[in-house]
Amino acid sequence: MITRDECRLVQASFAELEPTSNVVAATFYARLFELHPNLAPLFKTDMQLQGEKFMEKLAVAVMGLEDLESIAPLVETLGRSHARYGVRPVHYAAVREAILWALADRLGAGFNAELQRAWGAAFDTISIAMLQASEGHAEA
Repeated sequence: MITRDECRLVQASFAELEPTSNVVAATFYARLFELHPNLAPLFKTDMQLQGEKFMEKLAVAVMGLEDLESIAPLVETLGRSHARYGVRPVHYAAVREAILWALADRLGAGFNAELQRAWGAAFDTISIAMLQASEGHAEA
């Protein structure tokens, strides 16, 4: 579970990233597909649009980290829709790896061990809720 201090670290670093959110998203997806090319077919939309949607949802999640109930409907909806798109629980580890790499790439030396742990806790907190919501909603 994420702590209040970790929430604040994540929120502050995300604010730094917002002006280059399109680059963050592109870097994230490039790394994801580099590490796991088998995931690329799950994305059937324009990747620039996909990146914009990703960063919009991430912004809402990041801003709501201190009040998880406020973002529960969004997170649960995302979990169910991702399951319908073919995202499996094992894919979350790949996404975690790619997002932490993209953050390190964009934040440089500022992405120290403490910030990496905070972002890892944020990702884990959100992904656990998404996975719980996705149970029973996968494609048959």
